[in-house]
Amino acid sequence: MLTHLFPFLDPSHVTPDLGRRLRALADDCDRLERGRPVPPVVLQKAPLFTDWVPALTPQGVQLIGRVTGHPLLGDCAAATTPLWFADPDGAWARSLSRFYRLGPPLDRGGLRRMLTQMTISGAAGGDGSEEEV
Repeated sequence: MLTHLFPFLDPSHVTPDLGRRLRALADDCDRLERGRPVPPVVLQKAPLFTDWVPALTPQGVQLIGRVTGHPLLGDCAAATTPLWFADPDGAWARSLSRFYRLGPPLDRGGLRRMLTQMTISGAAGGDGSEEEV
């Protein structure tokens, strides 16, 4: 069954705040579809993602990198929830949870360092905790 391959599809994994997050995502989708830019105040408050790399995961495309100013995590190595939209100019990305301002991506030499740091901090652990960011 699909849930054996992709456990996150199992309805038992629905979190209490999923409806709120999906409604906020739908509102942002409507705003972008109408050609309205992301409000500057939203981006000013958004966490900054630096030294990031995109990753294709069973949940979708996610960013792995260093987040600064995250409301739940603070400043640390992290993975986003799946991405839904990204600015063509590279200034921001919208995940299931929130907007992120995008700083510089990770250079090749830093990839090994980032993966080591995430392994030590537990940010890359496959227990679904990345869905909280």
